[in-house]
Amino acid sequence: MTVCVALTAACTSSGGSDNEKEKSPSSAATAGPTKSATLDPEEAAKAEALTAYKAYWTELPKAYAVTEIAGTDLKKYATADALNKAIEETANLKTNGRVMTGEPVLLNPIVTGADLEKKSPSVSVSACLDVSKWKITDKKTGQPAPVASSPVPKYVITSMMERWNGSWMVLKYELHADQPC
Repeated sequence: MTVCVALTAACTSSGGSDNEKEKSPSSAATAGPTKSATLDPEEAAKAEALTAYKAYWTELPKAYAVTEIAGTDLKKYATADALNKAIEETANLKTNGRVMTGEPVLLNPIVTGADLEKKSPSVSVSACLDVSKWKITDKKTGQPAPVASSPVPKYVITSMMERWNGSWMVLKYELHADQPC
Protein backbone atom coordinates (compact mmCIF):
# COMPACT_ATOMS: atom_id res chain seq x y z
CA MET A 1 0.00 0.00 0.00
CA THR A 2 2.83 2.41 0.74
CA VAL A 3 3.97 2.14 -2.85
CA CYS A 4 0.48 3.15 -4.01
CA VAL A 5 0.75 6.42 -2.14
CA ALA A 6 3.91 7.21 -4.05
CA LEU A 7 2.61 7.01 -7.60
CA THR A 8 1.24 9.23 -10.42
CA ALA A 9 0.80 12.74 -11.90
CA ALA A 10 -0.15 14.81 -14.82
CA CYS A 11 1.49 17.70 -16.55
CA THR A 12 -0.16 19.94 -19.07
CA SER A 13 1.14 22.45 -21.50
CA SER A 14 -0.52 25.62 -22.59
CA GLY A 15 -1.52 26.33 -26.15
CA GLY A 16 0.08 28.88 -28.43
CA SER A 17 0.01 32.61 -27.92
CA ASP A 18 -2.79 34.82 -29.21
CA ASN A 19 -0.50 35.97 -32.02
CA GLU A 20 0.01 32.37 -33.16
CA LYS A 21 -3.75 31.79 -33.15
CA GLU A 22 -4.25 34.81 -35.41
CA LYS A 23 -1.89 33.53 -38.13
CA SER A 24 -3.42 32.23 -41.30
CA PRO A 25 -3.50 28.45 -41.74
CA SER A 26 -0.83 28.58 -44.45
CA SER A 27 1.66 30.54 -42.31
CA ALA A 28 1.03 28.29 -39.30
CA ALA A 29 1.63 25.18 -41.42
CA THR A 30 4.90 26.61 -42.73
CA ALA A 31 6.12 27.52 -39.24
CA GLY A 32 5.61 23.98 -37.83
CA PRO A 33 7.99 22.00 -40.03
CA THR A 34 10.72 24.65 -39.87
CA LYS A 35 10.68 24.56 -36.05
CA SER A 36 10.75 20.75 -35.80
CA ALA A 37 13.40 20.43 -38.52
CA THR A 38 15.84 22.35 -36.33
CA LEU A 39 15.31 20.04 -33.33
CA ASP A 40 18.26 17.70 -32.75
CA PRO A 41 17.15 14.03 -33.17
CA GLU A 42 18.45 13.16 -29.70
CA GLU A 43 16.54 16.06 -28.13
CA ALA A 44 13.44 15.09 -30.11
CA ALA A 45 13.68 11.51 -28.77
CA LYS A 46 14.06 12.79 -25.21
CA ALA A 47 11.06 15.09 -25.65
CA GLU A 48 8.97 12.17 -26.98
CA ALA A 49 10.01 10.06 -23.99
CA LEU A 50 9.00 12.80 -21.56
CA THR A 51 5.64 13.20 -23.29
CA ALA A 52 4.99 9.45 -22.87
CA TYR A 53 6.19 9.63 -19.26
CA LYS A 54 3.72 12.39 -18.46
CA ALA A 55 0.95 10.40 -20.16
CA TYR A 56 1.83 7.40 -18.00
CA TRP A 57 1.42 9.54 -14.88
CA THR A 58 -1.91 10.79 -16.22
CA GLU A 59 -3.25 7.26 -16.76
CA LEU A 60 -1.94 5.64 -13.57
CA PRO A 61 -4.17 7.64 -11.17
CA LYS A 62 -7.18 6.79 -13.34
CA ALA A 63 -6.52 3.08 -12.80
CA TYR A 64 -6.06 3.55 -9.05
CA ALA A 65 -9.25 5.60 -8.79
CA VAL A 66 -11.38 2.75 -10.16
CA THR A 67 -9.04 -0.15 -9.24
CA GLU A 68 -8.99 -1.34 -12.85
CA ILE A 69 -6.43 -1.10 -15.62
CA ALA A 70 -9.19 -1.72 -18.16
CA GLY A 71 -10.71 1.52 -19.38
CA THR A 72 -7.42 3.41 -19.16
CA ASP A 73 -4.62 3.87 -21.67
CA LEU A 74 -2.02 2.67 -19.17
CA LYS A 75 -0.92 -0.24 -21.39
CA LYS A 76 0.07 2.30 -24.07
CA TYR A 77 2.69 3.77 -21.72
CA ALA A 78 3.71 1.00 -19.30
CA THR A 79 5.06 -2.51 -19.59
CA ALA A 80 7.22 -4.96 -17.66
CA ASP A 81 7.65 -4.10 -13.95
CA ALA A 82 5.77 -0.79 -14.18
CA LEU A 83 2.65 -2.41 -15.62
CA ASN A 84 2.88 -5.44 -13.33
CA LYS A 85 3.08 -3.16 -10.27
CA ALA A 86 0.01 -1.25 -11.42
CA ILE A 87 -1.93 -4.48 -11.94
CA GLU A 88 -0.90 -5.80 -8.51
CA GLU A 89 -1.63 -2.54 -6.72
CA THR A 90 -5.05 -2.03 -8.30
CA ALA A 91 -5.94 -5.61 -7.35
CA ASN A 92 -4.71 -4.97 -3.80
CA LEU A 93 -6.76 -1.79 -3.53
CA LYS A 94 -9.85 -3.60 -4.84
CA THR A 95 -9.39 -6.53 -2.44
CA ASN A 96 -9.15 -4.13 0.49
CA GLY A 97 -12.13 -2.01 -0.59
CA ARG A 98 -10.02 1.04 -1.27
CA VAL A 99 -9.42 3.52 -4.08
CA MET A 100 -7.01 6.37 -4.65
CA THR A 101 -8.59 9.82 -4.65
CA GLY A 102 -7.11 13.11 -5.75
CA GLU A 103 -4.09 13.18 -8.00
CA PRO A 104 -0.36 13.25 -7.58
CA VAL A 105 1.63 15.96 -9.30
CA LEU A 106 4.75 15.21 -11.32
CA LEU A 107 7.17 18.11 -11.07
CA ASN A 108 10.15 18.85 -13.31
CA PRO A 109 10.61 15.53 -15.12
CA ILE A 110 13.97 15.45 -16.88
CA VAL A 111 15.93 12.91 -18.87
CA THR A 112 19.03 12.11 -16.83
CA GLY A 113 20.55 9.57 -19.19
CA ALA A 114 20.00 8.23 -22.68
CA ASP A 115 21.24 5.38 -24.84
CA LEU A 116 19.52 6.00 -28.15
CA GLU A 117 21.83 3.94 -30.37
CA LYS A 118 21.00 0.46 -29.09
CA LYS A 119 18.34 -1.84 -30.58
CA SER A 120 15.79 -0.69 -27.97
CA PRO A 121 16.65 2.96 -27.24
CA SER A 122 16.37 3.82 -23.56
CA VAL A 123 16.25 6.84 -21.29
CA SER A 124 16.38 7.39 -17.56
CA VAL A 125 13.97 9.96 -16.14
CA SER A 126 14.00 11.72 -12.79
CA ALA A 127 11.22 13.85 -11.34
CA CYS A 128 9.76 15.15 -8.12
CA LEU A 129 6.51 13.42 -7.19
CA ASP A 130 4.07 15.32 -4.97
CA VAL A 131 1.59 12.89 -3.39
CA SER A 132 0.16 15.34 -0.84
CA LYS A 133 -3.24 15.42 -2.58
CA TRP A 134 -3.37 11.73 -3.55
CA LYS A 135 -4.91 9.60 -0.82
CA ILE A 136 -5.95 6.04 -0.21
CA THR A 137 -9.64 6.14 0.63
CA ASP A 138 -12.16 3.58 1.88
CA LYS A 139 -14.41 2.97 -1.13
CA LYS A 140 -17.60 2.54 0.95
CA THR A 141 -17.22 5.45 3.37
CA GLY A 142 -15.10 7.84 1.31
CA GLN A 143 -12.96 8.40 4.40
CA PRO A 144 -9.15 8.29 4.32
CA ALA A 145 -7.86 4.78 4.96
CA PRO A 146 -5.27 4.24 7.68
CA VAL A 147 -1.92 3.60 5.97
CA ALA A 148 1.71 4.09 6.71
CA SER A 149 2.68 7.43 5.28
CA SER A 150 5.86 8.72 3.78
CA PRO A 151 7.82 11.16 5.96
CA VAL A 152 7.64 13.74 3.15
CA PRO A 153 4.86 14.51 0.66
CA LYS A 154 7.28 15.26 -2.21
CA TYR A 155 10.16 13.02 -3.14
CA VAL A 156 12.33 11.94 -6.05
CA ILE A 157 11.17 9.21 -8.42
CA THR A 158 13.43 7.69 -11.06
CA SER A 159 12.24 5.64 -14.01
CA MET A 160 13.62 3.63 -16.89
CA MET A 161 11.96 3.84 -20.30
CA GLU A 162 12.55 2.09 -23.61
CA ARG A 163 11.22 2.63 -27.09
CA TRP A 164 9.28 -0.44 -28.20
CA ASN A 165 7.74 -0.55 -31.68
CA GLY A 166 8.10 3.21 -32.02
CA SER A 167 6.50 4.07 -28.66
CA TRP A 168 8.19 5.04 -25.41
CA MET A 169 7.22 2.78 -22.50
CA VAL A 170 7.88 3.03 -18.76
CA LEU A 171 9.53 -0.25 -17.76
CA LYS A 172 10.19 0.38 -14.10
CA TYR A 173 10.36 3.11 -11.51
CA GLU A 174 11.87 3.58 -8.10
CA LEU A 175 10.52 5.82 -5.38
CA HIS A 176 13.03 7.60 -3.19
CA ALA A 177 10.99 8.63 -0.14
CA ASP A 178 14.29 9.37 1.62
CA GLN A 179 15.05 12.08 -0.97
CA PRO A 180 12.64 15.03 -0.50
CA CYS A 181 12.36 17.53 -3.30
